[in-house]
Amino acid sequence: MRLSLKTRKEYLKNMRDRYVKTKSKPEKSQILDEVVEVMGYHRKHAIQVLNGKTTLFSSTPRLRNRPLKYLEAMPVVQKVWEALDYPCAERLKPVLLSTAEHLAAHKELSLNETTRYQLAQISRPTLARRIAKWPTPKPKRSYSLVTSRDRLSSQIPVEIYRWDEMQPGALEIDLVEHNGGSSLGHFAYTLTVVDIVSGYSRRKAVLGKSQLVVLKALNEVLSELPFEPWGVHIDNGSEFLNAHVQKLCKERKLNLTRSRPYRKNDNAHVEQKNRQYVREVVGYQRYDTPEEVQWLNEIYSWFDQYANYFLPMRKVVEKERCGAKVRKKYDQAKTPYDRLVELGAIPQLRVEVLQKKRQALNPLELHRRLEALIGQGPAFGETCAREACL
Repeated sequence: MRLSLKTRKEYLKNMRDRYVKTKSKPEKSQILDEVVEVMGYHRKHAIQVLNGKTTLFSSTPRLRNRPLKYLEAMPVVQKVWEALDYPCAERLKPVLLSTAEHLAAHKELSLNETTRYQLAQISRPTLARRIAKWPTPKPKRSYSLVTSRDRLSSQIPVEIYRWDEMQPGALEIDLVEHNGGSSLGHFAYTLTVVDIVSGYSRRKAVLGKSQLVVLKALNEVLSELPFEPWGVHIDNGSEFLNAHVQKLCKERKLNLTRSRPYRKNDNAHVEQKNRQYVREVVGYQRYDTPEEVQWLNEIYSWFDQYANYFLPMRKVVEKERCGAKVRKKYDQAKTPYDRLVELGAIPQLRVEVLQKKRQALNPLELHRRLEALIGQGPAFGETCAREACL
């Protein structure tokens, strides 16, 4: 039976005291024989332990004075981290080198052979430890109260997409209210459309949620998608359960399905994007004027390119239930655009056009532009409206 560490230390301490007090060699040799037999040590190692030449009985921990590695690459990592809106190490590591080269092409930073080598060699745990020490201006997440919707029409089947769906074009749609906490009066909404397979998402702000207004916005978003959708999944909102949306889906040959009442997780992908790409970007304030809607759409026009072309995301590839818990395994972080290209969802001719457009975009400049737009607030929309009148 193997002795515990505590028992071994106590035994060796007693044997060491005996060994030190013993003067004759035969007695010392007998003690050594016993230690070798009990502990399984080599005889030379047993002599060192009993003579106190090891750290076994030392309470002072050893200090590791290894110099920090990857110091030359840290300024570049910080630039890339900022350009991608401060992601975690799991999302940053797979695209670290490629994004750094993209920024270097836009003259945002300079790279040499040493820096490239360090960016390629740095591990995910090391990257996480370095990122944890850097301050981030990004606000902490806040969660909104999600209210239940009206019961859906019985004309639309209740179904949910499979979590391991592999065919791009499975869309989830939802509206986000911008009422500032009060549902009185007329205010703006954000229509969010998400492809659950690739994570590709689009947003469009509208004033009010009348059926025709929502229909027009949805039709515009569907027409601008770089891939062909095959299904639309809606929640309990009556703005989607009407003859207009049903007719649109029938004309476009889209499979229209709905969530179960009071089950928001049936629309989990779009709900997550609502929090991450709407609430965390424009907040919870009330927007109820045409100028504010114009300001929201200006933000979304830039943010959609930023999110789809440059922000990497991870996707669940395996689930395992262990009692009450579900263990999930994620794939390597990739951008929604890269996932669509890998899956062959975009025609080759359009891929070439989009690739040129992506190469022309500077993610750090996009981040600065978005920060400036958000910092200006709705006054930007009022300025644009006055210039249009002039």
